[in-house]
Amino acid sequence: MTLDLDTFLVALYTTVDDLYQEHFAPLKPIRPGPRTTLGDSEVLTLIMCAQYFGQSERWLVRYAGEHWRTYFPNLLSQSATNRRARDLVGVLTSLVHLLATRLGAALAPYQVLDGLPVQLMRRCRGTKHRLFADEAAIGKGGSDKDWYYGCKMLLAVSNEGVITGFTLGPASTEERWLAEHFLCWRQDRAATP
Repeated sequence: MTLDLDTFLVALYTTVDDLYQEHFAPLKPIRPGPRTTLGDSEVLTLIMCAQYFGQSERWLVRYAGEHWRTYFPNLLSQSATNRRARDLVGVLTSLVHLLATRLGAALAPYQVLDGLPVQLMRRCRGTKHRLFADEAAIGKGGSDKDWYYGCKMLLAVSNEGVITGFTLGPASTEERWLAEHFLCWRQDRAATP
């Protein structure tokens, strides 16, 4: 069964908006300046659509401007959308678990853990790598098993393909330690692995 793209968009938006209003809207600080024309739930929906389609945010803003103008009449410019997306990254990471719970994927009978490299910087000389402090390191990974500078992400995916959680560590961290941290935090978010 194939899902109509408009149906998918409406279902995703209503789910994201319900979760956002329930868990995050009361905690949002009031910022000075003019009110934004595009709501936080709409920005989060656009970001999640970009991830779902495997495209960049630039592509999705262009696509939404051409095809979804009726759903998003007040689209922002590309740079404004990027700023809002970076501002909502904490909400987005928390939404992953909430969305998986809402879909029933968090209770899947089994889940697959897999790690992947997140390259932050190309190989270069100098001290630019100090920008990320202890959050990143030099590691080896990916399909080519080449050296890179960045982080390593460990994802948990249900048998239906829903991401149920993730953790991130420096690239030099072995996946078994990331898995230990992930499983400890899944049991109790306040626990120290």
